Amino acid sequence: MKKLINFSSNWINLSTFITLILVAPIILIVINALGTQSDTLVHLKETVLNDYIINTIILLIAVSLLALIFGVGSAYFVTFYDFKFSKFFGIVLVLPFLVPSYILGFIYSDIFGFYGVVHLFFMDMGGKHYFDILNMNSVIVILSLALYPYIYLIVKSSFSKNSSFLLNPALSLGANRLKIFYRVILPLSRPAIIGALSLVMMETISEYGLVKYYGVDTLSTAVFTAWFGLNDPNSAAYISTIAMVMVFTILIVEKLNRGNAKYKIESAPTPIKKIKPTKIGQISIIGFLSIPFILGFLIPILWVLFYSFEHYALILQNEFITTVLNSFIAAFISSTIIMSIAVLLGYSARVFDNSYMKYLLKVATLGYSIPGAVIAVGIIILSTSIDNYFIEHFKIDGLVLGGTLIILCFGYTARFLAVGLNSVESSFEKIGFGVNKASRSLNKSLFQTLMKIDLPLIKSGVVAGFILVFIDILKELPATLILRPFNYDTLATKTYELASIEMVQESSIYALSIVVVSIIPIIFILRNYK
Repeated sequence: MKKLINFSSNWINLSTFITLILVAPIILIVINALGTQSDTLVHLKETVLNDYIINTIILLIAVSLLALIFGVGSAYFVTFYDFKFSKFFGIVLVLPFLVPSYILGFIYSDIFGFYGVVHLFFMDMGGKHYFDILNMNSVIVILSLALYPYIYLIVKSSFSKNSSFLLNPALSLGANRLKIFYRVILPLSRPAIIGALSLVMMETISEYGLVKYYGVDTLSTAVFTAWFGLNDPNSAAYISTIAMVMVFTILIVEKLNRGNAKYKIESAPTPIKKIKPTKIGQISIIGFLSIPFILGFLIPILWVLFYSFEHYALILQNEFITTVLNSFIAAFISSTIIMSIAVLLGYSARVFDNSYMKYLLKVATLGYSIPGAVIAVGIIILSTSIDNYFIEHFKIDGLVLGGTLIILCFGYTARFLAVGLNSVESSFEKIGFGVNKASRSLNKSLFQTLMKIDLPLIKSGVVAGFILVFIDILKELPATLILRPFNYDTLATKTYELASIEMVQESSIYALSIVVVSIIPIIFILRNYK
């Protein structure tokens, strides 16, 4: 018995140690933010910091509202109405997930810019007015198009599973559809809507490539300005702390808003009775659903394909091949580490089912709710402290961690562990705990049970989690820009760098590579949210 306790504590201790390493950058950011305020930070507070905060709040509110309209509206029509092409739209409305927001921004800047096809067309028609697309309004629309699938997928699933139990009786009693929507459907789906909206808001705070390119100053761009432009780590840490406070406020409000209320209905005994709209109604619905699909996916993918064929020779160059290899190496190593840690933490929480382990998992996954630039700043502070220690005490010439692939992979691990852990936890829930108990009753150790019994049973979930993490890493921009080794380009950074020097069309082949690879997780998403 004593041996079992010691062995058990080793699992918990190892989980605690890994969690502390993962959250160390966040702790360091707070410590540095609370330190001595530099002259640069005082200057930022007196001049532009308030504008950065206001712009971020405006962006949060506007993107949330527009993404809600696209997401909830699309989910409602696809779920409750029987119209032409309904199955088609049910699938393609997910596809904007394939195109990262910064790529969307580059594309529309090229289309509507001064030398874009739209402006040149109006000039040929005799028009002299030029409309500037590089502004806050464009960022709001583009971010909404890129992020609404979060809401669409989650809310559509909630509508399908939880609504027919009360919807069909209400319809049989002659209730009005609009009244049912507000009094039955929306209240039942409230947790799903708020949860999906919190994801959208956190991604909005994290956005860097799009807002930087369009000249909109937010907290995310301010972190880069303070770190690279002003060379002031304390200012970067202080601004990062403000961004973290915003994120935690969103999470706390979401939790308080939900409270202890339970909205789940265990079964939906009959299919939902779908409405057959009139011809005008069908045209209106198709018109509404076409807006996010055409603007969020169809136009961008046609643009990327057109210029990819025009610049296909780039594929044969060493620079493209090196960039692809860099992306896949960093993503593969990081995904392997993430899924290994996810299995360890998930299994520890499964075996030692107590409050401590539950809270430990929440702490370990904090990185996913924090902007990539913020995580990167904390990691740079941590790696710099370690490098300085080695230089001072061991007289090492050069950096040990700074500017290495190790730091980049650590950043990805701290940022995306939650994705892998969610996949592992859901897989463990499906297989139950009986097989684990049976193995333990035969005197098999925890490690033997994990390797021989549990891990083979959750293999598909681990693979799915690996793929989802892999794609998230391929698309990650701000953390990669800060943490990557010198001259180490990935598909995301190369796309951004080419676009930022007005080589948007040349960046298309790199953007297309991200989009093509991203098709894989969309298949998994569609299978999970039918």
